[in-house]
Amino acid sequence: MQAHVDHIAFRVEDLEKAITFYTEVMGCTVADRFYVDFDDGTKARCAALDAGPIQIFVSEGVGDGGVVKEWVKKHGCALHHIAYSVADLPAAVEHARGLGVEFLSEKQIENDDLIQIFSRPDPSTGVIHELIQRKHPGAKGFATENVKKLMESTREV
Repeated sequence: MQAHVDHIAFRVEDLEKAITFYTEVMGCTVADRFYVDFDDGTKARCAALDAGPIQIFVSEGVGDGGVVKEWVKKHGCALHHIAYSVADLPAAVEHARGLGVEFLSEKQIENDDLIQIFSRPDPSTGVIHELIQRKHPGAKGFATENVKKLMESTREV
């Protein structure tokens, strides 16, 4: 499997402060902002920031509870996952599973533009790794429904 960093995701307590840090200190630009509405009635505010060839993805839980807010309560404002772009996601998942990598779901999450899956936190690093295949070369961005399903897959982590 040949993988390249696609994006790095953080869950934070205050999205605006995180955006200010990444834009004013690190020189990133905001590429997108959106909300994710979860089935339990909670929300996440999200932003994607361009940081050269990769993106920084930042999310903040809104309201009481919810997968993002609970993550921040448990882990603090912190790295959530690193996403790696691959050319053939099903083959990459099969390869990784063959090497002992465990994933948070049996199936990949797919739409017209993306196929994605999260690993369980790696025992040697503690980091969740995402494998992502962008179906259109050079495409950036995130699909809200995919983000929702991926975020929900980390509820028990």
